[in-house]
Amino acid sequence: MLKISDLDGGIRCVGLDRAAKRNAIGVELTLALEDILLRTRHLAEINTLVFHGIGGNFSAGMDMKDFFDSSTRPADELRRARAATENWRTRLLRAMPQTIISAVQGYCLGGAMPILESSDIVIASADARFGFPEINFGFVPGGQIIKSATNMMTRRGVYYAALTGRPFDAAQALRWGLVTRIVDGDPLDAALAAARASKRIIDPSLD
Repeated sequence: MLKISDLDGGIRCVGLDRAAKRNAIGVELTLALEDILLRTRHLAEINTLVFHGIGGNFSAGMDMKDFFDSSTRPADELRRARAATENWRTRLLRAMPQTIISAVQGYCLGGAMPILESSDIVIASADARFGFPEINFGFVPGGQIIKSATNMMTRRGVYYAALTGRPFDAAQALRWGLVTRIVDGDPLDAALAAARASKRIIDPSLD
């Protein structure tokens, strides 16, 4: 569910690895996110976390079917997964001592927004697509999702995106304050360059 790569300079890459579902965050993935944050937060040797998606998408948001609709999972497993989701996106991410950078390509929807909110830098590919599709299914984005959006985006941007459910491109995301920079090609390369640059600022001996 996660592909973890530790690179020189204290960089830990966290790849969401559920490509067949556009990296939608289901039960196993949400438990894995909680686990990696718990295991990383006190590691002095890790100074930067770089989030990215495997397979061409960042994340299609929460996998509602896996959590709610027609789920065949045991009730105790679902309770644990829902608690883990609340923990990593409302507490753990916000308290991480490391610099956080997100590299976004493809889809980045709803439930993935708390990762972007907690990121110090968000680099998106020119073809990235963002959105809050919940209204298309008859409900507004959940409390934590919309809180993350309002902490990042302009008020008018949040209203429009949440109430229309229409996806928007990276250029609009930049205007609304959701991303820091747009690049051609794979944004992971630019994210890693930013991670190494921030490390040099902290430790000039790396130059």
